[in-house]
Amino acid sequence: MQKMNLNLCAIALLLFGSLSGAQSRAVDIVDDSNDVDNSIETEEAPQSQSKHHNRAFEDDWLKFTKTPPTKMQQAPGATLEIACEMMGSQVPSIQWIVGHMPLSEIDNLESNSITEYAPSAIVRVRSVHIVDHMLSEPRIYTCIGRTGSKTIYASTVVHPAHADQELGSLIVPEKQYQGPQKPRIIYTEKTHLDLMGSTIMLPCKVHARPHAKITWRNNEDKEIVQSHRFKVLPTGDLLIADLKWEDMGNYKCIAHNAVGRDSADTFVYPVLKED
Repeated sequence: MQKMNLNLCAIALLLFGSLSGAQSRAVDIVDDSNDVDNSIETEEAPQSQSKHHNRAFEDDWLKFTKTPPTKMQQAPGATLEIACEMMGSQVPSIQWIVGHMPLSEIDNLESNSITEYAPSAIVRVRSVHIVDHMLSEPRIYTCIGRTGSKTIYASTVVHPAHADQELGSLIVPEKQYQGPQKPRIIYTEKTHLDLMGSTIMLPCKVHARPHAKITWRNNEDKEIVQSHRFKVLPTGDLLIADLKWEDMGNYKCIAHNAVGRDSADTFVYPVLKED
């Protein structure tokens, strides 16, 4: 079995240097009264603790690099963005659930995304949940991250806007905001490290109305054209085959429509295989 190159481990440690030293702690996800670390990590199943074959790491690992805030206040007519970032072995996936769900159900919740198989990768992923309608009551939004046997999650309680503090809350039917919306990139990778020779996929998911056109620029800041190694998929994701050392650098996803544009960078780091 090929082990992860020491350079990769060293870089991962440097990237994690910005993380808080505090340990994750479990809190009641429906309690919005405590201003504490709201991240939760599940216990690993005993059967998953055995050594995996063809893996760069013997154990799966996953940590938040940015937890969503515990509370947020909605402003009248404004679109709200809740951001969540995490980093881990393989390619972590993030999904959101809306409303209260018991922790036991979160642990057993099936992911609705297709997980990319990349046993030698280390990836930092970012997801943004868009609230583009006026809430009539407080609501819980939970960011759930998974990789292999690991699951972590953290929740945000969003409070509705108040039209008049003296009259109290304005109770109105929930209705999506009308009209066009500029693109917002809601799912992307901040960093992707993998062995040279691997095939990697860089996601770029966009929330926009009308539909946004997606283009990519490479590590030389040139627009990527389709080739046998670089392919922009119909989903907007970028596929890079046979990863090479010269592919290292920033790749920029650009989304634009008639209303505006948004962009996001992914740093790709190819790693030399060890004999």
